[in-house]
Amino acid sequence: MAKAKRKKNKKKSLSPAEKELNRIKRTHFREVRSIFSTCGFKRIQGASDKEFTFDGTTSDLDDIFVYENVIVLCECTAAQNNISEHLKKKKVLYDKIQKNPAEFHSFLAKKFPDFAEAQNAKYQPHHLRTAILYCSRYPIKSELKKEVPNITYLDYNIVRYLKTISDRVKRSARYELFSFLGLSHKDIGASAIAPGTVPQLSYKGSILPEGQSHFPSGYKVVSFYVDPAALLERCYVLRKDGWRDDAGLYQRMISRKKIESIRRYLIGKKRVFINNIIVTLPNSTKLIDDEGSTLDPAQIKTTEPGNILLPFEYNSIGLIDGQHRVFSYYEGGRDEQKISILRVQQNLLVTGVIYPSNLSSTDRSKFEATLFLEINATQTNAKSDLKQAIGVLLQPFSQDSIARRIVNSLNETGPLSDEFERYFYDKGKIKTTSIVSYGLKQLIKLSGDDSLFKVWKHPDRDKLAEKPNDALAKEYIDFCATQINTFMGAVKSSVPSARWTADKKTKGRMLTTTILNGFIICLRLIVENKKRLYSFETYKSKFDASELAQFDFAPYKSSQYRKLGEALFAKYFQ
Repeated sequence: MAKAKRKKNKKKSLSPAEKELNRIKRTHFREVRSIFSTCGFKRIQGASDKEFTFDGTTSDLDDIFVYENVIVLCECTAAQNNISEHLKKKKVLYDKIQKNPAEFHSFLAKKFPDFAEAQNAKYQPHHLRTAILYCSRYPIKSELKKEVPNITYLDYNIVRYLKTISDRVKRSARYELFSFLGLSHKDIGASAIAPGTVPQLSYKGSILPEGQSHFPSGYKVVSFYVDPAALLERCYVLRKDGWRDDAGLYQRMISRKKIESIRRYLIGKKRVFINNIIVTLPNSTKLIDDEGSTLDPAQIKTTEPGNILLPFEYNSIGLIDGQHRVFSYYEGGRDEQKISILRVQQNLLVTGVIYPSNLSSTDRSKFEATLFLEINATQTNAKSDLKQAIGVLLQPFSQDSIARRIVNSLNETGPLSDEFERYFYDKGKIKTTSIVSYGLKQLIKLSGDDSLFKVWKHPDRDKLAEKPNDALAKEYIDFCATQINTFMGAVKSSVPSARWTADKKTKGRMLTTTILNGFIICLRLIVENKKRLYSFETYKSKFDASELAQFDFAPYKSSQYRKLGEALFAKYFQ
């Protein structure tokens, strides 16, 4: 009698949506792991996603990364729903780890042999530094982050930023990663064991008298030669796509093509570029003569030789000009053996500015932005978006800056939410620069009969032009964003939802620079000719009455914003 064939368990077929979610999850995990691997961390594979019970709490960690005495506990999620529940559940474990990190390290060593093997015996429990990371593929509300404090949130835009930086400058990206994790030089490696043993590096240079620098009183200007290795360990760049405070960021993302071109030059020619690197130096930089006495630029009349003592602090030297020349010496990657020699043998000519000790962080950011703009203003790479970004910092109440801030607000809430480019990796979204320059700037200007300013019924309205302040500017920005959202909300509701996209593959897409600027100019003409604004319902009734969905936008090509605006006004509001 033939044996009955056993039925094989068939794998459940995944839906297209489930397959896409799995793809996103795999990519997200891979990107996070790549960052730490490139920066020199070891991943404890045996502990990945393994359930354990610590101090009565059963949980798991997606990844553990180790670098010398630094331990990073990482949780990744690609879920869009129930993030609050997931994070708050993890908080129970996080609180217990933070209460007794030494006990948790001991627990990990007993539970996971891979973790025990990764530990260096020279580090005692009190030498270990622990960072807890929560890495969500999708945004987490700031209110929720406040409910689970004292951990580091590796948001997706930061993942993409650090992944790009680590891909381009390899292991040299670890210093920025340390700073993101809240770690300084004294926390890591041998410095954690004996913090006072790392000496300052001394470089021969020239010190400029205050009277000849023409900078404000208290600013010190020095020039000196320094090896690239020392700069790589200490420098930072205020890149506009980075993880630091948005208000002070303006420099562009580092270019792989440019950095590799310089690297090839270094290897081929074996000589440095003969031009200055412009930096800002930390207040702790010391200027001394050969006898060890402090030199004061305010007291000298001519340029004098001196010694510049650089402290060993990660992310302490601000690169204003020359990031590609410095980072071309990055550690790791192809040709590392040849570059490693040049990294310590060659010297770069640096001009550095030391701030007065009492200067605020805001004023430091403004100074750096001004200096950067002065250096780059005449170059082709000083594009309008760069100037606008710096303008928000230096001239927050100018028309361009207010318009830029309104775009930021529109990108947060309303029908245009998340439709503008935010980050360097954004594709298929609206570019901000032309909307600000040719649409919004005229709509929100502080004069004229065709501006929202004209119909803003604020009692202190005139002060915004005469004596502006942050609070009043914020109220005007909120008013403008609300009115634009009301108008554009009616536009959105009057056309098929599939067309409300910036995706170039979509036929009849509404979110183009030409169409959006056309509607903004239409709103200007409403203010100018009707002397008022309308409600959402009124706008929508006018668009529906003449079938906005059937309006032919095709004849209006790029830059024909005014013609389109006039046509929209004539058809729907005149």
